[in-house]
Amino acid sequence: MKDGVNEMEKNQDVEKELQEVEETEVPIEKKGHSKMILLLVVVLVVGVIGGTAGTFIGNLFSNKKAKTEEVDHISGKISNEQDSIALDEFLVNLAPSKTGEDEYIKISISLLVPAKVGEKEVEKNKDVIRDSIVNTLRKTQAESILNDSKGVESLKVELKEAINKANNSSLVKEVFITNLVIQ
Repeated sequence: MKDGVNEMEKNQDVEKELQEVEETEVPIEKKGHSKMILLLVVVLVVGVIGGTAGTFIGNLFSNKKAKTEEVDHISGKISNEQDSIALDEFLVNLAPSKTGEDEYIKISISLLVPAKVGEKEVEKNKDVIRDSIVNTLRKTQAESILNDSKGVESLKVELKEAINKANNSSLVKEVFITNLVIQ
């Protein structure tokens, strides 16, 4: 019996010692966690600042280069006797595909016209021009634009012919597609 009591006392002593050890370790762990959290916050802030600065500087240089290339491309294509007139964006349902899926096109177009009367004529006939573009796009299937190597070029020709036919003139010299998304 004495052995059982002694063992119980020893177990209680061991439990008390374990509690004391655990209590003394807790404050040390809290200090370690607070340092770790502080370090993570500092690393996060430095990362965000660095990423923002890198993005800003990268965009600054890439935008200058893109603008320069765009000006060079346009200046080689458009003469002083011509104007490029941007139309509002189009969002149009395309002709049904072979699979029967509904597809649409989101497209931005600019028209190359004679400088003297072109801009006035385009503004005057804006609704006729937009109507001819919408009707042409509604007859076009996505496959004919995407799968054919000259699909976009043939679409430009179709649009130019449709616009000129609708206006009974040869007002539009060329069609530029400045943005194209098909879904």
